[in-house]
Amino acid sequence: MSQSDSTPNGTYRVSLLDLEPLAARWAARREGRPLPPLDQATRQLLIRLHTGAAAHGAILNPEAAQLAQAEADQLRAGLD
Repeated sequence: MSQSDSTPNGTYRVSLLDLEPLAARWAARREGRPLPPLDQATRQLLIRLHTGAAAHGAILNPEAAQLAQAEADQLRAGLD
């Protein structure tokens, strides 16, 4: 996993390598396989990705933003 950089305004720059755990989880869901286990760093990364997607997508696609926020909430609660 790469290091994500925090910018002065609190947003994060994400490397494409950071999307690898997200892609692995979506592939497992699509293929009906169990989700890969998450370590704490990966869990935090995915929470940050989903929360950021929800915040940035709220105006363009509120339904998708709600789904992204729900996924972040599930990860935060350990319901993965």
